[in-house]
Amino acid sequence: MQKTFTTNFIITFLLITMLWMTCDAQSVRNTAIKISDNGRYFIGEDGKPFFWQGDTEWELFHVFSVSDAETILTKRRDQGFNVIQVMATGLYPEVAAMVGMKPLVGMQAWLNNNPFTPNENYFKRMDSIVSVAKELNMLLVVGVYHAGDNDKGRITIQNAKPWAKWLAQRYKNAKNIAWSMYPHAIQSSAPVILATVQGIIEGDSGTHFITMHPDPSPTSSSFMHNESWLSFNTLQTWSSDSLNYIMVAADYARTPVKPVVNGEARYEEESGTTPFDIRRGAYWSYLAGGFYSYGHGSNWLSPQTWQNWYDSPGANQMKALRSIFESVDWWNLIPDQSIFVDGIKGNAAARSANGDWILAYLTSNASVTLRLDNISASSVTGCWIDPLTGAKKDIGTFRTSGTNIFSLPDGWKDGVLLFKK
Repeated sequence: MQKTFTTNFIITFLLITMLWMTCDAQSVRNTAIKISDNGRYFIGEDGKPFFWQGDTEWELFHVFSVSDAETILTKRRDQGFNVIQVMATGLYPEVAAMVGMKPLVGMQAWLNNNPFTPNENYFKRMDSIVSVAKELNMLLVVGVYHAGDNDKGRITIQNAKPWAKWLAQRYKNAKNIAWSMYPHAIQSSAPVILATVQGIIEGDSGTHFITMHPDPSPTSSSFMHNESWLSFNTLQTWSSDSLNYIMVAADYARTPVKPVVNGEARYEEESGTTPFDIRRGAYWSYLAGGFYSYGHGSNWLSPQTWQNWYDSPGANQMKALRSIFESVDWWNLIPDQSIFVDGIKGNAAARSANGDWILAYLTSNASVTLRLDNISASSVTGCWIDPLTGAKKDIGTFRTSGTNIFSLPDGWKDGVLLFKK
């Protein structure tokens, strides 16, 4: 039995590898984003670096009207978000039942809960929401299946490929889509993962990126990092602590180089998670060399109460974060904790590859000592930036030789220091 499984796995792997190589060589990617030449970040349709600021709206296709979905997406765009992570069929039924979630009448994704019989009415509505997102310049990272579907036998080695092929073929020409999966990060998941990948590639001729977001946490798609079809790594920390830095840094260090997205940390207001916790997870992820997707607990626990939570403090503060990084050439960012001579605990820093700037994020009132000699100038200007608002406060000029001591302004829980030559 083990020998048969191994042989079948190898054959499937070789077939998918050959298919992927053929698609990659012969097709032009029909997608709103590309990956940079150095493999570290994304490029938008305008040819400029694309700053991934993600949000999780798992039920966007499942429980919302097109009108409500448009209102939610417009709000997220105005808050600075440009990526939405969503499940193609919504959360799997066991979770939906647990939280009392109900789809619109007649709007189950699969008739008779069978992937071989997709509900055309459901997917016509999904078509419209995908089009709305495109008009708003929002990238949708669409989950093809969840581990729960596999566990309960709804997604199997027999139907994973045809289901993924049907879905990918339907959205072959939608530029604002990337595909994802949510399997367990274990070897026994590989056959269904590979069947799904094969279906996606056959369905859209390899024109869209594919990632993987393993569940439960803490896990990363990097357990299959060397797979050629894996366009970028997505990880799940489900943490509000330093694991957000540690896991992103680990995937950032892998070769071959691929972009890294922290796709699921702790959700705002769930289990006591505060806006401060949200900010820390986000800044740690970006300063470790990756990207970050925000989430509010009610996006899955109570999505139909969206008007009560979509204007939350944590979501609004993500706009300030984006403005800070976009004030520098963030795509040249190099994580560098050696900038801290002392006081590194809970703090993170990065510098530009060309020696133009340093960013340091502080999360406690304890003083820290920084070295600024990675900036290619004898002196630099510095400022504090409030992570709640993005407001800047100039603090003067500093020599890059020697060290300098800093502590947060009075009343701040966290803050960003920016030094530029």
